[in-house]
Amino acid sequence: MDAQKMKEFRTKMYTDLYTGVIPERFPVHDSMGTEYLIQYAGKDLLTTQYSLTADLLVEIYEKAREITRGDRLAGGFARNPIGMMFQQSLTNEMSKTGMIQHPERSFMDADEYDELIENPHEFILEKCAPRMNRGYAQGEVKRALNFAKYVLATMDFNKEFAVANATMIERYGYFTPPAGSTALQAVPFDFIADFHRGFSKIPLDMRRRPEKLLAAMEAVMPYLIWMGQNKVQSPLGSNMIMTHMGVFLNNKDFEKFYWPTFHKICHICAERGQAMQIFLEGDWTRFIDYLEDLPQGTRLYMEYGDPQQFKDRLGKKMVLGGFYPLTLLGTGTKQQCIDKAKEIIDIMAPGGNYFFCFDKSALNITDINPENYVAVMEYALENGKYENAGELVTTAKKEDSIKKYSHLYPEFKSKYIVSFDEFKEEYPPVDERIEPLMRAAYNKYTDLLNRFR
Repeated sequence: MDAQKMKEFRTKMYTDLYTGVIPERFPVHDSMGTEYLIQYAGKDLLTTQYSLTADLLVEIYEKAREITRGDRLAGGFARNPIGMMFQQSLTNEMSKTGMIQHPERSFMDADEYDELIENPHEFILEKCAPRMNRGYAQGEVKRALNFAKYVLATMDFNKEFAVANATMIERYGYFTPPAGSTALQAVPFDFIADFHRGFSKIPLDMRRRPEKLLAAMEAVMPYLIWMGQNKVQSPLGSNMIMTHMGVFLNNKDFEKFYWPTFHKICHICAERGQAMQIFLEGDWTRFIDYLEDLPQGTRLYMEYGDPQQFKDRLGKKMVLGGFYPLTLLGTGTKQQCIDKAKEIIDIMAPGGNYFFCFDKSALNITDINPENYVAVMEYALENGKYENAGELVTTAKKEDSIKKYSHLYPEFKSKYIVSFDEFKEEYPPVDERIEPLMRAAYNKYTDLLNRFR
């Protein structure tokens, strides 16, 4: 099958999956980070991340095709160490091995909740950003210069990936969602815990100042809703949530602190026609009752848990994937790896609403045995076909599963987010003929800069 026909086949397969139709076969996802692909290609991880070009990335991707078999391009994204260099980032740091990690740190004091609640965006930019990035804590001029360098470095870095990814998609017909239809979606508890209070201090806040924490989570909702807005609404796109703290909470704290705003974020996205793709870090089996209340068609990617319970409880309503332990590919025999794939597929695939993937991505070259990886991927592809393709997974209507919450939150506003109509009061057009041209340019570059918030 040539690349164009393969892309059409894959697009139809994902369209069916994401719209509640049983596809010809279930999609199969590679689970390899760009870090792994660099090492597999025989490159030095540390230095290569500072010198990635589109040509080099294509070379790395082509080498990876010895072992990759999925319907979407493996890798395709990496953190940018050059941008981090200009930020002097403390939220992401590179080790001597070349791995970039998010260290445990706190960038907000316990007595600053009132400032966060008053205006989250302004507090984060004015107080937290310089604490998170030493390059922004050296006075206004140096902050502006370092931010400009970070933006330019990130744009260059992203361009190399965009060119390389487009090249591989054209050559091999990988599925890709429409441009502008995907976005990262932060949720309030994780947002505050991950980037402001830290993993170790947020439990203290739950005990000592619970009302402040709850108020802060409600206060950041308009900001996070704004951050997650997509330019293009498509059933093939999604807002992606990477959960962190949920499984570390007891049931009572989960219900009080974590779930309410998480639940509303998911339904607010669904109100505007956007599906949610959620990586459930850890074991969420004890939270299945809550997950059942998410909008129909939500895509859940599980790390651990009981596959049978998830299939029985959520299999008609949600699109499910995950559960396969990546570590087995490094420790098990080839037959053990195939047997595990069969076990999971036999539980999860019947009735549709399923995509095959591992519980996490390989990052280090030692994470997996490539021979085991290929054997499992080929088994999934060979055994993923449905005899009842085209049938509906359920007759339930998605709109009936969506709860209305967006009216509860005001439009996001900040003195640092200025509309063109406000701007032109300070800098009016010299002639009405150029007003639409100025507006288009202003909106273009403002929207571009907002990606780096």
